Amino acid sequence: MQGRKGLRSGGFTLLEVMVGLVIAVVVLGGAMGGISAALQLGVRIKDRNVIQPVLEAAAQEILASPEKLLQGTMASQMVEGAPPVNIVAQQVVAPNGDDLPNRSGQLYRVLLQCKSQTLELSVLVPNKSELE
Repeated sequence: MQGRKGLRSGGFTLLEVMVGLVIAVVVLGGAMGGISAALQLGVRIKDRNVIQPVLEAAAQEILASPEKLLQGTMASQMVEGAPPVNIVAQQVVAPNGDDLPNRSGQLYRVLLQCKSQTLELSVLVPNKSELE
C-alpha cells in the first residue's frame, strides 16, 4: 500500500507556487516604487536647475534696482526666454505695527516665485532723497 508520498512526483504544490508569486510581487512592487521615486526626483532636479538661475537673476536685478520690487511681476532680462517671476514684497514693521525707524530707507521681506520654486530675501529700499 502506497501512502501520499509515494504518489507525489517532484513538482511544487499550489500553496508553494502562490507563496512564491506573492514574494515576487512584493519584491517587484518595491523595485518599481524605487524606480518611480528616482524618476520623479530627476524631474524635480531638472526643474530646479532651470528655475533657480531665473530666480537668482531676478534677485540680482531687484538688489541693483530696489524700486523694481514694487512691480509685482517681472521677466528677467539676464536669462533669455525666462518665465515671469512673481514678486511678493512686504514691508517689515515693528511688532506694534509702526514703521521701523530707519534713516536709510524701508526694509522689505521679498518672496520671489517662479513655477514651483521660491526664493526669499530682504531688501532695503533707499529713501527717495537718497536715490537722487
